[in-house]
Amino acid sequence: MPTGAISQGLGLSGIGKRFGETRALEDVSLAVAAGEILALTGPSGSGKTTLCRIIGGLEQPDAGVVTLGGLDVTPAPCGRRRVAFVFESYALYPQLSVFDNVASPLRAPNAERGPQRIEGRIAPVLELLEIAHLARRLPGELSGGQKQRVALARALVQSPSLFLLDEPIAHLDAKLRHKLRGEVRRRLKERPCPTIWATPDGLEALSIADRIAVIHDGRLEQIGTPEEVWLRPASLQVARLLGDPPMNLISGRVTGGANGPLFECASFSLSAPALSRMRREQEVVLGVRPDMIALHAPDARGTMQGEIYSHEPFGKYAIVTVRHRDGLIKVKSGSSEQLPIGAPVGLTIDHGSATIFDARTKRLVVSAPPA
Repeated sequence: MPTGAISQGLGLSGIGKRFGETRALEDVSLAVAAGEILALTGPSGSGKTTLCRIIGGLEQPDAGVVTLGGLDVTPAPCGRRRVAFVFESYALYPQLSVFDNVASPLRAPNAERGPQRIEGRIAPVLELLEIAHLARRLPGELSGGQKQRVALARALVQSPSLFLLDEPIAHLDAKLRHKLRGEVRRRLKERPCPTIWATPDGLEALSIADRIAVIHDGRLEQIGTPEEVWLRPASLQVARLLGDPPMNLISGRVTGGANGPLFECASFSLSAPALSRMRREQEVVLGVRPDMIALHAPDARGTMQGEIYSHEPFGKYAIVTVRHRDGLIKVKSGSSEQLPIGAPVGLTIDHGSATIFDARTKRLVVSAPPA
């Protein structure tokens, strides 16, 4: 984060929110610098939208402070915060055309005036989002994906103090999502203001963010760069969220072997240097990325035994699910050769890639070193 940049950025300190007996947020604190994109990710119901609404001024927190540009805006109404908000529900004006919906913030009081100025700002954004041909249509004539692009365009034409994007590309087809992740990120990085991009998609978060904040059950689980969060997930919740497929998680315990400590479960035992820092008989969860597991012939020495449960070819690689005594394990195989369902197979795990979590606290104990 650039030195001094937070004075022009967003700050949250101790944010809490309840709806009746339901805790939506608890003690959420984070900072987003000017020009930085923070991806806010977590499963559905984790508190992402509630936090966005508090930042935007649509909800008041029960506790905590929101600052923008170094000023406390906690009591300020949303209209005074100059936040460009993409709502998950789109929030389009049904009586206005696509063009007029996108132009609406530019025609607001104190906005820059002039039809040429407005046209010049809107036209390239409509082209980027591939909706220029829809400019005269009403929202009722659009598909869900088209409405989402109108809502995103309405935000991108502004010069706000903060971009607040709640699942801005969730309802687009895969090809357009892939295009817009890079294009929208490039445009946001050109702006001198912070951005929060909320998404339940861990891979989307990894691809667009300078830093990632993972939220679960209203609490922040981890904040870090994409590399930090990927290599060293702070908890089982983070490990389950990031990756396609995500990290394999296998329950077991630490035991002693002739050559040092072992991870032991019903299916196999594994020697890993990371275990040397742990006590014997400690209940742990072993985390292994699917690309750190190799397939072998079922009779190969030193392999963990299982059978093919499913096989999903993706051209240059395949995702193979193997059933073993402890459950199912995902393998990212470099071969797309079809494997018959039910066929026996052997597995080996790269012991140096082991990530260990405490089974009781569900928190990271030891992570694999960077490759």
